[in-house]
Amino acid sequence: MKNSTKRLSALLLALLLIAALAVTGCKKTPEAAPTPTPAETVTGNPGADETTAAPLEIITLRTSTKKNCTSTPWVVGEAQGIFAKHGIKIEYTGEIDDTLPAVLSGANDLDVDSPGTLALQVAEGTEIVGVGFNQVDPDNDSIDRKYQHMRFYVSPDLGIKTIEDLKTFNNGGQIKISGVGSANCLTFIPQQVLVHAGLDPERLSFIGYDSDTAAIQLVEQGDLDIAGIHPPFYYLAEEEGLIQLFDSRDAGLGAATGVEIFYFTKDFVEKNPEAVQRFVDAITEAQQWGLEHPEEAVKLTGEYIGREVNAVHYFFNGSNVSGSDVPGKLIQPWIDALVDFGSLEKDQVKVGDLFDARFISNLNIN
Repeated sequence: MKNSTKRLSALLLALLLIAALAVTGCKKTPEAAPTPTPAETVTGNPGADETTAAPLEIITLRTSTKKNCTSTPWVVGEAQGIFAKHGIKIEYTGEIDDTLPAVLSGANDLDVDSPGTLALQVAEGTEIVGVGFNQVDPDNDSIDRKYQHMRFYVSPDLGIKTIEDLKTFNNGGQIKISGVGSANCLTFIPQQVLVHAGLDPERLSFIGYDSDTAAIQLVEQGDLDIAGIHPPFYYLAEEEGLIQLFDSRDAGLGAATGVEIFYFTKDFVEKNPEAVQRFVDAITEAQQWGLEHPEEAVKLTGEYIGREVNAVHYFFNGSNVSGSDVPGKLIQPWIDALVDFGSLEKDQVKVGDLFDARFISNLNIN
């Protein structure tokens, strides 16, 4: 009887050990690692086989909230889990007008702006550097013009319908157009359109406005001659019966016309190159997804900004800009324009001064 009891006890103990091993073997979820600050070293290999790679530690990057036409890749990156895939978490810190001071102060880690604006800042000694590209204009005429960075509308009461009509408009005098700041899409694009058409860009008189919808209203009221409108709001201009006078393709600069650049401080990039690479990989993959799923991207953008959207900007996907010198092709025209208008001296700022090309050269997207 004692031997039977011993055998039964041994059997029960063996079964318990087997059960414990089985439970341990099924536990695949690792303990959550603490989220590092942007300045901390991050680990992992985004390109490794998911079955063998160690899970990425998550790094949080802070930026301003973008409830506007530039929001698509950010929205797609969140909704499709692309940021998470690359071990990136985006923390939005609110809608602000002056995004650069927030980056310089360390309140935010990154933001996005035009090559012209960044070139002027670099010329003044500001320690920032671009690392990736946001929207670009379509690089060829086979792509629908609805993806252009901007369209420019006039009231039918103005009596003009083409760029050619601008030659005699107001007896060759001033043209009132929506625009704020300098060296951004609002000013650069119409200036280049006039240059390309053989007109004097000095005729443009830029008038500040609060939004694309406000610009439409000002044109209807006769307070503006031309309203520059971004893709989400084309439908509003057309609903109001405005006439499209030209779009950004008429600048003749191809992909460079509407480009914007993601930037960090130079100090951040020097200390956190892996974090920067992961961000560039993630945002570029999100842009690629938007190009491959345009209707879904439009829907996600409209839901996020709370507006009807009928198109989004044409986004950089790592390969849709022709030529070997992509930074040069996208940035140099902006620098040249600043030199032409006397805002920069020739060779005062070079492409390499404001853009670090290694991150787009080392893209790792699927």
